Amino acid sequence: MVRDKSRLNKDSHLKFIFVDAENIGLQKVNSIKASLTDKVFVFSKNTSVIELCESKLFQVFSCYPTGTNQADFYIIGNLVGVLASLSDEQKKQCQFVLYSQDNALVLAFEFQCKLHKVSCTVALEPKSIAAIVPQAIPKEKASKAKILNYFKRPRLAESVRSMVQYTKPEFTRIFNEFIREELIVRDPNSKKKWILKESISQIG
Repeated sequence: MVRDKSRLNKDSHLKFIFVDAENIGLQKVNSIKASLTDKVFVFSKNTSVIELCESKLFQVFSCYPTGTNQADFYIIGNLVGVLASLSDEQKKQCQFVLYSQDNALVLAFEFQCKLHKVSCTVALEPKSIAAIVPQAIPKEKASKAKILNYFKRPRLAESVRSMVQYTKPEFTRIFNEFIREELIVRDPNSKKKWILKESISQIG
């Protein structure tokens, strides 16, 4: 993974830019430069940020629960959804950019990009480089990303629970959050199975 800002100037990639506005604030969101072909996804519930994004033609996501790390979970969920919607050939032409100084989110974002073999850039320096070690990822955040990965294809909820080896109450709580946030939906071809919402168009 790279954290070199100069890579953001390359025009050979379609960029998917994910912005953790709750972490970086209005001023840094305003400083983001993007071309008309870039896909900019901003995550915030702040009215000023939302209004700014409307003027800059950035897409805003604000329909996630209020609480610690909720925006982070939603960012990773949408990242997984976008990655699942791309073919291997398309992934070679894409660059994924993260604007956040949250160490745990940076690690989770980089992990997903590495897993899917796509180019990844972290545009801002994390607040504490020394804290960036694999053990720093909170179990909750890492586990949610892992579970979402299994739903890139239609699966029974119970089969996924068995694969991740979670207790039923623990898995049900996380699974219900995914449903409320509309990250996963019932498979159109089998109502007993569930799938990432963004993956539906890729079936068949």
